[in-house]
Amino acid sequence: MARIRFISQSLLQVGNILGECPLWHPREQALYWLDIDAGLLQRFHPGLNELEVFDLGKKAGSFGFRADGGLVVATQTGFAYWSQEAGLSEDFVRIYSRSGSLMMNDGRVDSQGRFWAGSKGPAGSASLFRLNVDGTYNRILDNLSISNGLDWSADEELCYFTDSGEQSIFRFAHRNGRLQSKSLFFSTLERRQTGTPDGLCLDSAGNIWSAIWDGCRVIQLSPQGEILQEIHLPVSRPTSLCFGGADLRDLYITSASVELSPETLANQPQAGDLFHCRVETPGRPPHFFAG
Repeated sequence: MARIRFISQSLLQVGNILGECPLWHPREQALYWLDIDAGLLQRFHPGLNELEVFDLGKKAGSFGFRADGGLVVATQTGFAYWSQEAGLSEDFVRIYSRSGSLMMNDGRVDSQGRFWAGSKGPAGSASLFRLNVDGTYNRILDNLSISNGLDWSADEELCYFTDSGEQSIFRFAHRNGRLQSKSLFFSTLERRQTGTPDGLCLDSAGNIWSAIWDGCRVIQLSPQGEILQEIHLPVSRPTSLCFGGADLRDLYITSASVELSPETLANQPQAGDLFHCRVETPGRPPHFFAG
């Protein structure tokens, strides 16, 4: 029987349109995340109770921390850099047109310092890319719909990858920066559950955490796919999650208010806010992009 917990109040009332990609900076002891549709980067220092908001000037789907400071960003159209002093650079890699139907989406840095980020668009048109340290990139997966959360096992022999268009998390063998031997790991559709897997991360025990869009919850899955824990939220669209805090036992959860009806928004006044709870098993610190 899965353990069920409830969160009734948000940590920050930010009212994001599409809050996404939370990531804890261990050196700064700060949480970063995006409001994709508003083109905003947000940074919260829990120790200071201080929130900063930066206008990127365009949509961005995800980011990673750079070893030399600042961020590598999967913008709407490709890859760019961001620093607090200079803001968002022009794309140094251009993949999509700004007026097209495809845009970059969720991503994560691996232990080799490479940034993996996918895209979203019409069914079967999206891809997953790997940005290498030297600025070149490889197309890793094709025929996707909504490339979303991904993370690796501690030994990086396995990669868990979400295609929200298929309402599924897949597991791959990871070899030399390539993904092979695809298998279905978890599907809300197959299990006849409400909602769609969205953002994803692993904890230090190898359990898989997934935010369930339109499901009012996040779930913790064992490496065997068993639901160990459900955390229910007062909003229908949790989007992603990460571990933070000095002991990496603070679970931060982003959410969205996008495309909710006025009636639904009236019943979900915390839609788009940032949520938080403490967990027993700590997470893992993020890797930094080496380029």
